[in-house]
Amino acid sequence: MDTLKCTRCGSEKIIPNIRIVDRFGDFEDDYLAIEIKQNPKALIFKDTHRELISADVCGECGYVSLSVDNPKGLWDAYVKKQNS
Repeated sequence: MDTLKCTRCGSEKIIPNIRIVDRFGDFEDDYLAIEIKQNPKALIFKDTHRELISADVCGECGYVSLSVDNPKGLWDAYVKKQNS
């Protein structure tokens, strides 16, 4: 397995794949996500595609790197939107 390194300071103290919480409270599934409305002109059913975002955090300098869990799914939704 490759060792993760911080792109800012070069440290190997990386905390990988942390879920980003949208709000604090009693809700369990309030994770930050990104979405594409594949049919944005529709009045009701806009065919929204969502993907969760996770973060890698450097334990040395605090730099945060974000990534989408399923980039292929997000890309496919984007292409579908462009072709509609």
